[in-house]
Amino acid sequence: MPVRSFSRLAVVFVVLFAVLVLGVLLPFQPLDPAWQSRLTAALVNAATLPLLALALLQLALLLDPSDPSIRRRQQRFAQLAIAAAWGFLLLAPLQISAGLRLQGSSGSQALGRLERAERQLASLRQAVVQAASPADLSARFQALSGPSLLPTDLALPLPLLKAQASAALDQAQAQLVRERAALPARDPLRLLPEQLRSAAACLAIACGFAIFARRPEDELSLLDGIAARLSRLKKAGRSKRGRGQNQAEYLRRLQGGDQDRG
Repeated sequence: MPVRSFSRLAVVFVVLFAVLVLGVLLPFQPLDPAWQSRLTAALVNAATLPLLALALLQLALLLDPSDPSIRRRQQRFAQLAIAAAWGFLLLAPLQISAGLRLQGSSGSQALGRLERAERQLASLRQAVVQAASPADLSARFQALSGPSLLPTDLALPLPLLKAQASAALDQAQAQLVRERAALPARDPLRLLPEQLRSAAACLAIACGFAIFARRPEDELSLLDGIAARLSRLKKAGRSKRGRGQNQAEYLRRLQGGDQDRG
């Protein structure tokens, strides 16, 4: 297989990644937590494709370092990987925030639906009590968007019709009670383990992109550069602590010498 085939296959993987993400990206609703959660899941699930593309380009460059087209493509993809690495890094807290907001909104929607149904049920009960005739009860139900009465129902005596309507409303009330009892407890941390797993996946993918991310003028990748800076800071911290300990030891020696002279 020609080495350039690896480079071309890398482009295929990136195009496939873009197609998969665009299917979730549209319609564009950046403030919707459900849209944010779907987008995060799509990015995490498809992230292996551009990572594989970067690996293939790196392999092609190692096999044929003299090919200018492979080198240019590898450098462009390495620069794009910088944005991808930081993007997935920022995606981790965004995913947790979107999940928590989505959980709160879904619970609020279910509770609001039950409360509206209970209010309508109370209005229907009041209509049964106030109805002066079967026709009046039918008109009241229609005004409240309640159940429609059949012609056979309208032919019944009013007390019997009211008893049947009350029994039907009791059944509806029992169903609402069961649905309210089935609602999950309001625990904002219930889905936190799943959200932390997704956030950890985002961080791992960010590290994966950082392995290949590099500017043309840099010798180190983004990950190696960050590791080198952290190592320098750690060494500087140890050196500073060492100087502080030496100064403290020097002061103790001076104080000991003064006490001996005294």
